[in-house]
Amino acid sequence: MPFRCLWLLCLLLTTVPHPTSPLSQVPIPVTPDLDPLTMLMDDADIAAWQNEGLPADRMSTENATILTSCQRWPLMVDPQLQGVKWIKNKYGEDLRVIRIGQRGYLDSIERALSAGDVVLIENLEDTVDPVLGPLLGRETIKKGRYIKIGDKECEYNPSFRLILHTKLASPHYQPELQAQCTLMNFTVTRDGLEDQLLAAVVSMERPDLEELKVGHS
Repeated sequence: MPFRCLWLLCLLLTTVPHPTSPLSQVPIPVTPDLDPLTMLMDDADIAAWQNEGLPADRMSTENATILTSCQRWPLMVDPQLQGVKWIKNKYGEDLRVIRIGQRGYLDSIERALSAGDVVLIENLEDTVDPVLGPLLGRETIKKGRYIKIGDKECEYNPSFRLILHTKLASPHYQPELQAQCTLMNFTVTRDGLEDQLLAAVVSMERPDLEELKVGHS
């Protein structure tokens, strides 16, 4: 099942129907207090992410779940750079970090596309180089074996993964780009900051709990 459909199904199953809603009159069994995240990820995955530097608040966990499961390229709105820090820790030396406009960046993308590497394009502005359009849209040619970048037909490895990142707090992207990507907002909220501070206090006051978490990841 495509991730978008699965996520919507999870939300539907965990939404309590209004008393006047027709859904409330249908005898559909629903598990009480069902958490969509438990249907997509387990505690070991979440603990591993947090050990890699993912903040310990609910929204960050939801974003990480979407990022690791979505079919379209993820685009992170990340003004505090917490999400990109986690990505760099998660993939380590296997990650190719690129900035649009840097010398030879298209050559780097072409090599990664052929090798099946994970590429992070960081610090995007409001506009994206049109030459990347076929890559963002996964417009494959020749029976899915190539993607055209500029005038060049580049071999496409299905293992290739692209992650986009911007530190703009309120970017204004064209509808075409938004349709090609899965947007997620890593902006720290007040509730998220409270969760992160609480997790920091627990790690300092109860390091035994932190060690237990590491042991189970």
